[in-house]
Order: sequence, then C-alpha cells, then structure tokens
Amino acid sequence: MSRAPAGFSVADLERILDERKGQLQDLAKRRDQAQKELDKLDAEIQDLVGVGGSIGRVRRRRRRVKNTQSLRAVVLEILGKNKKGFTLADLAGKVTETGYKSSSQNFRNVLYQCLYNTEGIAHDETSGCYRLER
Repeated sequence: MSRAPAGFSVADLERILDERKGQLQDLAKRRDQAQKELDKLDAEIQDLVGVGGSIGRVRRRRRRVKNTQSLRAVVLEILGKNKKGFTLADLAGKVTETGYKSSSQNFRNVLYQCLYNTEGIAHDETSGCYRLER
C-alpha cells in the first residue's frame, strides 16, 4: 500500500480518488465504443473474405531452396573422396562448402537424418566419423 503524501487532507484525497474514478469510467466508455467499431469492421471483413477465409495476418512461406544435386548425392560424393570419413560437424561444413544451400534452422539434424537413412554409409562409434562402406 502506498502512503498518502504529506500535506493532503482526507477531503483532498477523496477528491483525487473521485477524479480518478471519473477518468476510469471515461476510458472504459471509450474502450467500449472502440470495441463496437472493431466488431463492425471484423464483420465487414468477414463478409468480404467469406466463411472459410482467414482475417488474420497473411503468412508468407519461405521459398524452397533449389540445389543442383540432392543432399544425398553431395554427401556420397564427399565421402567417396575421403576414405577416413568425416564427423557430422566436419561433413556439414564440407557440404556447405560445395555450395549446397539449406534454409533449415538445424542443418546438422537434416544431415544426420540423411546419413542415417542412406544405405552404404557407416558410422564409426569410436571416432564418430561417417564413411562409405566398402
């Protein structure tokens, strides 16, 4: 609770409180009027859009990146040139160095899924490297 400032009488404080209550009522009335206007606008928008339409923000989809080769082809090419193989982090760097583009937030996860689901790629548990099975 806040303390009453020094120098104000009880009558002054009641007058200030009454003024605040009046301001609050005025603001509530303005808010109700604005809400009615918004409801009218929403109804007009809904009439224009139709039953199944959306009146929210329009989301723009990111364009899908088009690469000349698939990720699998790039990975197989890189691993074919190196017998020792690469760790996931090193392989991710090598793939991006080839010019492969991805809009993924977590490209290493996409690369891992590619490695996991591609036959002919082995993972060495001790070194953590991925290499082609020979």
